[in-house]
Amino acid sequence: MLDFMRINASPLFRITLAIFVLAFGLIMLLPAPQAQDFPREGNPAIDNGIAEPFSGRWWIGFPEGEGMINGQPVVDCDAAVELAPEGEGNLLYRSATGSEVIFELLEFSGRTTWLPEFGESTIVVWITEDEFFAYSVDLATGRARWDNPLAYRRC
Repeated sequence: MLDFMRINASPLFRITLAIFVLAFGLIMLLPAPQAQDFPREGNPAIDNGIAEPFSGRWWIGFPEGEGMINGQPVVDCDAAVELAPEGEGNLLYRSATGSEVIFELLEFSGRTTWLPEFGESTIVVWITEDEFFAYSVDLATGRARWDNPLAYRRC
């Protein structure tokens, strides 16, 4: 027999080890915590890929829901972002500071994609006529950040 592999442990050590193994086993069986499931497809009553539904002034903050803690909005209605159609299939985004970006709009899979000339694109999912979620898309991987949308609400 391999004597060097035997553990000459006290009963207290064995009980402690058994409790540790049992606790670890229970933890492994628990379901993993899930990120908030935000919608990935928009309201079918609202057309995607066109600029007109976006036209107006917008508050920008965070989605609300059970168990969520929201601070101040990123942009409130006193200094709202303005969105306006800009030619065929384009959207003008004007910040409160006057900075402007033009996005090309595409419809795909029940949502609208905003494509800037440079930088990350944004996937937009309509919630209601007066609210949509905007998910940034990682430039390196092309994956949407589904767990971290911004909420836009019409002013």
